[in-house]
Amino acid sequence: MHLPSERVYKEMRAENASLWIVPANGGDELALLIKAPSSGIKALIAGCPLHLLFGKEGPYLSTGARILDMPDAPMLISGIQRELEEHQALARLLVDKQTPVFLFNEMDVCLAWTNLSISETDASQVAALISEGPDLYAGEFSPECSHALDCFCYSTDPSHTYPNAVQIPLVAVNALMEPWRVNNVSFVGIRGYHTITIDNQNEGEIFERAIWASLESVFPLTLHKGAQVKIGKKLREFTDVLAYHEYGSFLIEAKDLSVIQAGYERDQERRTKGVQKQINKAIGQLTGACNALARGDRVFQATGEELDVVRDKPPHCIVLITELMHWGDWSDIESRLMEAMKSTGAFFHLLDLREFIASC
Repeated sequence: MHLPSERVYKEMRAENASLWIVPANGGDELALLIKAPSSGIKALIAGCPLHLLFGKEGPYLSTGARILDMPDAPMLISGIQRELEEHQALARLLVDKQTPVFLFNEMDVCLAWTNLSISETDASQVAALISEGPDLYAGEFSPECSHALDCFCYSTDPSHTYPNAVQIPLVAVNALMEPWRVNNVSFVGIRGYHTITIDNQNEGEIFERAIWASLESVFPLTLHKGAQVKIGKKLREFTDVLAYHEYGSFLIEAKDLSVIQAGYERDQERRTKGVQKQINKAIGQLTGACNALARGDRVFQATGEELDVVRDKPPHCIVLITELMHWGDWSDIESRLMEAMKSTGAFFHLLDLREFIASC
């Protein structure tokens, strides 16, 4: 486990994903911190390769982590290194050629760590890149930093264009890693707690626990996981996560991207189609839950107590997935969402965990 400094923690909360090479334990050690989507973290734990990338545009040093979670569309996490202590930590890494690496998810929680090492050849190439040209920049994030980062991203994948971006010198480092150590992270609320273990085979259950944890401080007394609805004489699952207040209810169906069980070898098209299939299923489930509310069916929490859910306001139905792909044809999903809103009078939303955390 690593506790980031106040500066890094503030930056981590402000970034969707990034990486930091920092001093640790009062400067006696180093640490590489990577904030990544949960799907990328699971891919790494399942054995996915990790490459560290370094690119320099004038005095601006960009760093990146390439997670090879899809053979045709690997994940790239990037950032500008602009702190003196990070420059010094990187210089030490190129001498030591090893460091612990800690993985943080969308909630800025450290889920796993391992020891990482790089080869003498790779360390020498990065050192040569840094030594060329002017000294490394340290200061605020500026328009020049933004341009340098565009150049870095363009250089790693020229198929994506950026305004005025050019190719810059780039060094890719193959990170050698020991087996991952997974943390058990518990979130304690007023009426219970849930523990997240990222390598758990029941990935859907862990995803639901993460959603519960992200909402517990917002709905401390009206948040329920595994609520049930009584239809006729039978109790059935109402929705994965339920929250409500005087202005309405939030019905959440969680659909996790299976990586621990299914592996990370699926290409972009196959993965997108799998996610879309899960979304369609969730829309149907939420439509059924809305109809149950409209009929006045009784709703109970998992322990058996009846819940006084809000029925006189349109509910917000949220399909929550691990990661929303910006690739492929989503017109059918759009049509299904609009049809569900028309038929139920509810609001339907499609979000991934990153967007959901940002809106909480």
